Amino acid sequence: MITKLLTTTLLFFFLFTFSQQKDSISIYNKIEVVSSKKELTIHEVVSNFKNNNFRKEKINHIYKKLGNKNWWFNIPVKKSNEDYYLTLSSSYISYGKLYLNNSDSITALHQISYFKEFPYKFFFYRHPTWVIPTNSFKNTEAVLNIKNGGSRTRLEFHLETKNQFLKRTQLEYIQFGLFLAFLTSMIIILLYFSILKKEYSVLFYAVYILCMIIEFLAGKGLGIQFIWSDYSFVTKNIRSLSQTIAVFCMGYFYMKFYTFSKREVLSKNIFKWGTYLTIPLIILYIYKYFAGGMMNLYIYVWVILKIIILIWFINHIYLVRKKRIPSYLIFAFALPIISLILSQGINPKNTDSNWWIYGTANIFYIALVIEILCFTRYIFSSVIKSQKKYTQLKKISDELKYNFQNKTIEIQQNERNKLLSNVHDSFGGYLEALKLRLLQKSENTPEKVQEVLDSFYNEYRYLLNSLYSPKINSENFIDNLIEFCDKINKVSNNVIKPHFSFKNTEISQHKCVHLYRILSELITNAIKYSKATEIHVSLYQKNNIILEVIDNGIGFNINNEKLNSYGLKNIKARIEEMKGTLEINSTKNHGSSFVIKIPKNEEN
Repeated sequence: MITKLLTTTLLFFFLFTFSQQKDSISIYNKIEVVSSKKELTIHEVVSNFKNNNFRKEKINHIYKKLGNKNWWFNIPVKKSNEDYYLTLSSSYISYGKLYLNNSDSITALHQISYFKEFPYKFFFYRHPTWVIPTNSFKNTEAVLNIKNGGSRTRLEFHLETKNQFLKRTQLEYIQFGLFLAFLTSMIIILLYFSILKKEYSVLFYAVYILCMIIEFLAGKGLGIQFIWSDYSFVTKNIRSLSQTIAVFCMGYFYMKFYTFSKREVLSKNIFKWGTYLTIPLIILYIYKYFAGGMMNLYIYVWVILKIIILIWFINHIYLVRKKRIPSYLIFAFALPIISLILSQGINPKNTDSNWWIYGTANIFYIALVIEILCFTRYIFSSVIKSQKKYTQLKKISDELKYNFQNKTIEIQQNERNKLLSNVHDSFGGYLEALKLRLLQKSENTPEKVQEVLDSFYNEYRYLLNSLYSPKINSENFIDNLIEFCDKINKVSNNVIKPHFSFKNTEISQHKCVHLYRILSELITNAIKYSKATEIHVSLYQKNNIILEVIDNGIGFNINNEKLNSYGLKNIKARIEEMKGTLEINSTKNHGSSFVIKIPKNEEN
């Protein structure tokens, strides 16, 4: 879409460029030009033209430095039945006055520029224009006096009939209207986009485009014609001030919108320092507004802005090499700079083709359109890409959250079921026995009741110990295992013999917890189901971390026994999570052994 918009914009520009009138170009061959440092009257000038007392100069190029001289242009006007319009296409002229010379008299003509002086209601024009009332029976000479200091002045003349003048100005304003409409639409789009996506740094790029609109209005003379002609400060400072604000906005946009890694802090600071450097310049303009003076401030401002832009251009090259921004942004950033240099260096001849004359006059604004389109494309693509990435991450996060919740619910349910099973298995029988003893009426009932209560208490303590999960790490891991074995020994008839050779070994807290729970589960199963009198527990390290639990109980048939109880399934799940292995050996009436091998931390 951006490419199509760019193509359409350039097409409109060239369409109106080729549509411009060029009927007035032929007058350059007949214009006589002289310059003088002296102040001369119009009669002296006309007399010297007639007597060839002046050293005449030729105007071969559109632009010329006039210096501190008075310039006089003698323009012949053929006799005609309709008036002519003479226009000097230069928006800023210090002094300009036109005299009409015929054989009878010399008349000073009043410059017209707005609707009160034009014979057309609501007509404004940005360039100095004079209406030459011609005599159908006599040839006339128009003598134009110009002063413009030492600045570079555009000496493009148009001598046209009324229809030619109106057509040319109409085409100009359509062209300008399209350009301003384009920039305005880009501002609206960026404002809407920045608020919608909450990318508020894009607002500064929109303000930058607004500054370019002001620059365009000032450069083409539209601003002084329509908006700020009554404000001397604005007229003299608007271009350099708008450019300073534009650099500030662009720098802030670069600083906030571009992505920088921790190693690219200097690159970000380059944008920051350049941005902050424009703030004192803006303050100087505010001071100038209230206090006056500093007539040459714009010269120093332009020098500073050029240095900032050059450094930022180098910084863009660095960011492209680091693949932080796309390479086409270098082209977009450099194009207006190159076009500005070219527009200042190229001086087309007045006999050149129409597209070349108007193209060189508008090359900066063409480059500006391309720059804005490229940066807008980058803004849209970056934000949309970030939004897509955010959506993907949110989807993954939601899935993980959903899975975590389901897993948590599943674990809670399993733990409840396990607790219920343990309570039922451990306490149910004791409660039933207690009930029967209380219903019996025999002499030894109190002793039997006490025996049942003692067993009930021991089983209660044992269950609490098996469910208890202390805070375990590599430093207190062995101590917690020994403490657990001691507690179980106190509340059961079994003898647990621990053998731990696990010193000076680093093990993650994650593995410590898993091994602790596996050990407690295996000891619980051995006590409840194997009828063992001794349980040997070993933990040591060779190539792997090895945990062994061996009992002398009744054993079980591995092939026939169902090994999918919750406890054993939980043990297998923990071992798989640690990428370990489980080896089970057991036969009827010969005990059982469980050997678990877990990789070390560095191998996991």
